[in-house]
Amino acid sequence: METRKILEMKYWILGAIFLVTGILTFLTMQLEAEEASYTTMSEATLPTVAFLDNDNRTYNLMHGYTDEIDLTLENESITPIGTNRVVKAYVNTYGTEINKISFKVRDLETNELYENTEVEDYSVIDNAINLEFTLKNLIEDDKKYSLEITLNLKGERDVHYYSTIIKGDSYEIKDYVDFALNFNEVTFNPTRVNEIALYLETSTNALNDNFGHVNINSSSSMVTWGDLTPYVESDINISVKDVNQEIGVVTLEYRMGAENTNGSYDTYKVCEYYRIRKTASRFYLLGYERDADQIFDAKNDLVTTTKINLGITSNTDVNMKADEEGKYNYFENNGSLWCYSTVDNTFTSVFSFASEDTDNVREDYNAHDFRIITVDANGDATFVVRGYMNRGEHEGRVGISLYHYDYSDNEVKEALFIPLNTSYTIMSENTAGISYLNENMYYCLIDDTLYSIDITSLEIMEIVSNLTEGTYAVSADGSTICYSTTGDLYNTDTLRIYNISNSSDYEIKAGEGEVLSVIGFIDNDCIYGIANKSDVVRDELGNVTFAMKKVNVIDKDYNIIKEYGDGNYYITGAKIDGKRVTLDRATKTDTGFATAPIDQLINKDENVVEKELSVITSATDARLTETRIVLFSKAPSLNGVSFRASQKIVYNEKKWLDLDVSVNGEGKYYVYSFGKYLLSTSNINTAINTAYANYGRVLDNKGNVIYNRYKATKASISAPVASTGGGVVASLQTIASFAGVNINIQNLVDSGMSPIDALKTSGEISIINTNGITIDKLLNYVGSGSIIVGKLGDGSYCVITAYDSDNIVYVSLDSGASTTTTISAASKTFSAAGDVFITYVK
Repeated sequence: METRKILEMKYWILGAIFLVTGILTFLTMQLEAEEASYTTMSEATLPTVAFLDNDNRTYNLMHGYTDEIDLTLENESITPIGTNRVVKAYVNTYGTEINKISFKVRDLETNELYENTEVEDYSVIDNAINLEFTLKNLIEDDKKYSLEITLNLKGERDVHYYSTIIKGDSYEIKDYVDFALNFNEVTFNPTRVNEIALYLETSTNALNDNFGHVNINSSSSMVTWGDLTPYVESDINISVKDVNQEIGVVTLEYRMGAENTNGSYDTYKVCEYYRIRKTASRFYLLGYERDADQIFDAKNDLVTTTKINLGITSNTDVNMKADEEGKYNYFENNGSLWCYSTVDNTFTSVFSFASEDTDNVREDYNAHDFRIITVDANGDATFVVRGYMNRGEHEGRVGISLYHYDYSDNEVKEALFIPLNTSYTIMSENTAGISYLNENMYYCLIDDTLYSIDITSLEIMEIVSNLTEGTYAVSADGSTICYSTTGDLYNTDTLRIYNISNSSDYEIKAGEGEVLSVIGFIDNDCIYGIANKSDVVRDELGNVTFAMKKVNVIDKDYNIIKEYGDGNYYITGAKIDGKRVTLDRATKTDTGFATAPIDQLINKDENVVEKELSVITSATDARLTETRIVLFSKAPSLNGVSFRASQKIVYNEKKWLDLDVSVNGEGKYYVYSFGKYLLSTSNINTAINTAYANYGRVLDNKGNVIYNRYKATKASISAPVASTGGGVVASLQTIASFAGVNINIQNLVDSGMSPIDALKTSGEISIINTNGITIDKLLNYVGSGSIIVGKLGDGSYCVITAYDSDNIVYVSLDSGASTTTTISAASKTFSAAGDVFITYVK
């Protein structure tokens, strides 16, 4: 019996040992797996691809994506292909082994695949590949397509490169590029300034005080860099942004060096924009813009105990944040995140894709930005990097990375990575609203859905979904959102305010017969409007006047601290600028609402000086305007300033999260100007006004050009216009007939559809329905061959068929009579009816 007990005990002991051993082994394996998942930022590895012109000069450089993504709206470049359909490209492998190369051609609008072909014949010489392949005879002339070149790298990794292509025999870009390069060369040699003086349109209204931004109106001295005497220190990256039979749009990007007042040299990133017209006799420079931004290096840049000099910059918008005492000051500069500490008088390069040992062609691709979320009293910071990842563990991917920086350890650790298979352009506009960390919960707004993510367990929750533009607003620090619970822009009876920082919420209820509208935030004070339902008026084209009788301001504790509205005026729109709200006002008439003078709602704290970082400019003789950050905590000394870079940036593969979100920009318009992306909006009026003010263009989410600021000097549509009675249905039927759309609008209206919705049902044309935009901004549609239907003061409609530099011609759809009048006189006529116009794009 005793032996049996001993044996049982032995088995128990062996079992316990086995169990403990198993647990220890498991824990060790887990620990090893966890440790193995950590890596630091590696150097860039992906090749680059560029096209070759007829002189074997590279242009339209492309950066690689490790996921297939939709780059329809990136608008990076357009590559002309000759009628022989031959494509010539140059691959810089940077020593990376390439197994095979293939390409795809797709329809930009429908995404239909036209060709998927492997390139059989190529060779690698000194880390370079000269590619040449011929597209199949499946694509039409003068139509844009997407070309995707795929490199299969060692390890069976596919990397994708994208460009928009257009085929035709009149898209020769060589002359445009030659013109831009020669102009650029002259700007660095003032003795040759007469060669470009002819093309400048120097104006006495130009400021001529900042090398950070010059344009065609600047003086020749500013264009040739005055006394700065700079030099080009890198290759020039050439991009063709647009091209047609007469116009070429070219940008040049490069690094420039210039001596500073300290006897050393500064480096700048420079981007030049050229819009060039070529005729049989000469070139015309229609537009020229140049931005120069000094790359911060922390050398002699603490110029006083309260000022950090950022040097020459193209604008004074600085992304920055400090702790409450102002001891640790974070700021973004040229794609890098910096920190200056007044505690130890040290500049730290916290996060940067830049590298000291490369040509920085890949690292300088600036398709990312930062959101500084928090700065703690000990110098630690939490921040987000959004966009294209130039190097490191996520190289070639687009996404959102959440990082924590430990100041004392000087180490950056990634807490979360969310990949998104879209372009930086689309992602930045669809993830910009909220990026906030509350303890372990990360909140982000992606494609109009607010998510909360537990960064420990990676559990995901949808807090608010189906948000629509105009029905919600977010506070400046991203901590609070106010939104319509119905998502209806013009019929909301409840607004909900949700404070992420303390997880509190509050509902604002409309009174009987009332509706509410979100206006926005001043700091954390929420502004909203109240209107009577009877004062929300929709015209026959669907344009809405939302006339608010009152505007309220509610503070972070949900107390109403300001009420605006005296019964004499209605508020039809509001714009927040800093701590002021500009109110568009109207008076009520027998026929509707008449425009009244604007007013301003001023925040009570407008003149209160807060403890926060600010920006000023300073003038010097040689460098002219320079940008400086003003600290609110003094540095200990101008001497003994030290510099360091973060020791390492650590990635954790276990913190990668796939939200399975498709960000496609449905229903939005995208504005580009001077070769750069400006904004997106679902409001066509906002898009066109922005493009017009910035000499830009508007694209829809399929990449189709919806509006272009530039137009021919005169145009005429020769097709006859018949009298149709002048009503809205007949007017829209006229548009359908001109556009070649086979549709009966009256039948659809009789079935219960609105006239404008009836016109949209064909899907063959994009309808442009504007309200409040003056006719002079819309004449380019006639120049493109589309008629414009406009509303006259008596409520009838007309068709605008021609214009020149002084006059326009319109035909009344009521009487059939043609009127030729000055643009100024016509503007008054149309403005009396509210500037209501309808046109289309095929």
